[in-house]
Amino acid sequence: MHILPFRQVHLDFHTSPYILDVGEEFDPEVFAQQLEEAKVKSINIFARCHHGYCYYPTKVGTMHPGLKRDLLGEMIEALHHRGIKCPIYTTVAWDELSANAHPEWRQIDTNGCLIGRAPFEKYGWQFLCMNTEYMDYLEEHVREIIKLYDVDGLWFDIIIQHPEGCLCPACRKSMEKEGLDIASKEDRLKHNLMVERKAMNRLSSLVRGLLPNALVVFNCRMRLDQRIEMGLRPEIEYMSHLEIESLPSGFWGYLHFPMYARFCVPLEKQVVGMTGRFHLAWGDFGGLKSQAALEYECNRALSLGAQCSVGDQLHPRGKLDKITYKRIGAVFSEIERKEPWCIGAKLKAEIGVLVNSLSEGSALGFAQFTGLESDEGATKMLMELHQQFHLVDEASDFNQYRVIIAPDNVIFSPILRDKISCFIDQGGSLLLTHESGLNPEKNNFALSNLEVKYLGPSDYDVDYFRVGESISENLSTDYDYVLYKKGSKVEALEGSKVLSLLTHPYFNRDWKRFCSHRQTPPDKVSDDPFVIQQGKIIYISHPLFQAYREFGYAPYKTIVSNCLKLLLPDPMIQAKNLPFAAELTILGQENPQRDVIHILFYVPERRGRIDIVEDVFPLNNVTLRYKSFTKPTRVYLAPQEEGVDFSFEEGYVNMNVKTISGHQMIAIEY
Repeated sequence: MHILPFRQVHLDFHTSPYILDVGEEFDPEVFAQQLEEAKVKSINIFARCHHGYCYYPTKVGTMHPGLKRDLLGEMIEALHHRGIKCPIYTTVAWDELSANAHPEWRQIDTNGCLIGRAPFEKYGWQFLCMNTEYMDYLEEHVREIIKLYDVDGLWFDIIIQHPEGCLCPACRKSMEKEGLDIASKEDRLKHNLMVERKAMNRLSSLVRGLLPNALVVFNCRMRLDQRIEMGLRPEIEYMSHLEIESLPSGFWGYLHFPMYARFCVPLEKQVVGMTGRFHLAWGDFGGLKSQAALEYECNRALSLGAQCSVGDQLHPRGKLDKITYKRIGAVFSEIERKEPWCIGAKLKAEIGVLVNSLSEGSALGFAQFTGLESDEGATKMLMELHQQFHLVDEASDFNQYRVIIAPDNVIFSPILRDKISCFIDQGGSLLLTHESGLNPEKNNFALSNLEVKYLGPSDYDVDYFRVGESISENLSTDYDYVLYKKGSKVEALEGSKVLSLLTHPYFNRDWKRFCSHRQTPPDKVSDDPFVIQQGKIIYISHPLFQAYREFGYAPYKTIVSNCLKLLLPDPMIQAKNLPFAAELTILGQENPQRDVIHILFYVPERRGRIDIVEDVFPLNNVTLRYKSFTKPTRVYLAPQEEGVDFSFEEGYVNMNVKTISGHQMIAIEY
């Protein structure tokens, strides 16, 4: 297995044919020296871009009309001379030149129209179908690259068929051959996956057949889905490692990367977290994010067990921007100091969060998050509670966790039902909310021994809850807290205990009956349960995780926290004086044997439509209590190697960190 560098750059170079001075100011030695000085150890460089042009003398494709040199070859030679790896980028589904020259290679939608950028649109790209003869051209293009150059790896971008499904002649023919109904959206999505995976298998086999040790990456494949076949898991065999493209100021946001990393990192594939230097997103010439934001995003990758990559875009004339690489270099210098405490580190967890199934039509393409609102809400909530967790699916090993959380809408297939039953029988705990735990027919709970009866959707669009004493910490027992999202109606059976009740409104609000400006006020406390406990199982009747993502109402987080204290009274780590906005993760290393606690405190601020990180606020006197079966030999701050006073009592390491600025690692050695 390759040990991937921690400090990487992804160098975009999508350059219009109307720009005719391509590479005129490129100096290979200056280029490589700048990267070396910025502490870059690997950089993805371009063979062919979304415009469809190649950046080397080619007999297969078309060289960019404004290029008079072998830009790719000169880059490779200069970079390798300085020991910098350089996987080679090529595009797949977006290639304007091929799309215009070969309309028969284009994807076609259900209306019979070509998919992608409309004729007079300024933004976007035309979509090529990976089920056409275009793949023959792409294969010859890859063969040519490998023949001409010393190749470290291939980085394939835009491996996607359209989310609605392609109905080009080739796809219609293969769907008919596979017995799939072209009129069925579900069947078209199945066919999409078949086409995409066939393309990945073909390209991966080609590269590995010629270069067994080369890196192979397929981008745009980040999908979480409880249905194994619809998710990422079946595709990891085609890749040398996983890369999570996640530019927070683009459409990804700051929640995307930690959610996907917590699923990908436990898969035993190395993971690269890719952010960007841009203020907005790709192609944002002149847009440069703050030093603090770049620090945060790179340090965050380390804290979740991933390597970090920073996206940039080369100016057409071929000169790297000095200010950009001064900023990247400052961040990478710090990353270099931290690497010894990150090499081979494994992300620890005691909670597994079951991912939901993606909404119909969103499993592919760039709708990478649609249908995962509950997973996003759970990720955000548990991060704020400083819980240690992974995201899991039904193929995951549950034995490594103490608690499984099924947020809001996780339907239990027979396989998942049996795994959860076994998990509980072996001493594990389970937290269910709303419709999670229902059988595929959604008419009752799948667990036969769960003493809760499902009665259907709630009668009310908006409800309220009253907490009982056992889960009342930081909540009032005589206040009706609003539930903004419609929940489920259930009955607590004999053997279960009601911890909290619902208060219904006087009536559902409609055009005829309404009260005041928003929801109808609460009536009297009902007998209908909100929170039910049965041994090591707790059920909550409303979709708190989705609601927290949408509304951020603190009592939802508090009620989940209080329920977790019943199921997990002795968590792996406890922190005092640590704000909700701070992020806390734990990674373990085997050689040397040590645990490394990561604390990050960068606070994104919403400005306009994006979140900005600009200021770094220090934290003082953070007290940590970390569970350990062995007394440590040493506790210290890394990379400073400054000792931290600690005590070891009742299986916990107690320590106090006087000051944290941005990102701090605390190493516990045994």
